[in-house]
Order: sequence, then C-alpha cells, then structure tokens
Amino acid sequence: MLKIMTSFTLLCILALAAAAALVDGAAQPMTGEPRAIPQNRTDVVRAARFAVANFNEANIDDIYAYKILNITSAKIQIVAGVNYILDVRLGRTSYKRSTPSTEQCVLQTQVKTLQCRFIITEIPWKNLFILALKRCV
Repeated sequence: MLKIMTSFTLLCILALAAAAALVDGAAQPMTGEPRAIPQNRTDVVRAARFAVANFNEANIDDIYAYKILNITSAKIQIVAGVNYILDVRLGRTSYKRSTPSTEQCVLQTQVKTLQCRFIITEIPWKNLFILALKRCV
C-alpha cells in the first residue's frame, strides 16, 4: 500500500510540475510574436533610417525632408526574415526632400512633426530591406 501511495504522490508531483511549466511558458513570447527591444540598438536605428529615407523619397506632398527626432517604440518579429515594427517621431527640416541623408539637417524654426508607424522587413541573406508599412499622422 505504501508503494502505491508513493507512486501516486510522485505522479501528482510530476503532473503539477508539467502544469507549472505550461503556465510559465505562456508568459514567454511565442515564435513569430513581436517583442519589445531597445530603441537605440544599431539594427533598429539602421531600419528607422531606411524607413525615413524611403518616406522622404515618396512624400510628394512636401518639398522638405524629415528626419528622426526619436524612436518612441521598437519591436522585432522573426518571420521569413526580420520585421522591425517602429513608432518614430519625425521633424521637418529646412532641406529639400532630395537630400540623401537628413541626419545633419537643421529643423525648421516652427517644427512640423509627424508620428509614424513603420514596419521594415529585413531579409539578411539577401541584404535587402523592404518598407512594408508607413503610416504617418
């Protein structure tokens, strides 16, 4: 009888441990789920610069270029490549839209700002960036 109780107790302990592992695993991000990363990481800044250059090139409604004021949120998602999901605050510069790099550009005295959501897909093995989403308000 003692052997049966010991086996039953051991079985209960194993079941509880398995259940705890399932509950603890639910808190971890799943593969493919976006997760927050530091906004100042090199790869995040590189992706943001790519998005802003692409935004400036396509922004035919404005003759002036915009530059990054700050990256307010950054997430990464591993898919068939890497998605960078970025919220970026842009400021309007006094330089024309055709300026290749806006990092050194001076902001206009009455700064017009935009809050943008960019999704940039990087395919590292092809050395390729794609701006999948740009939405600015």
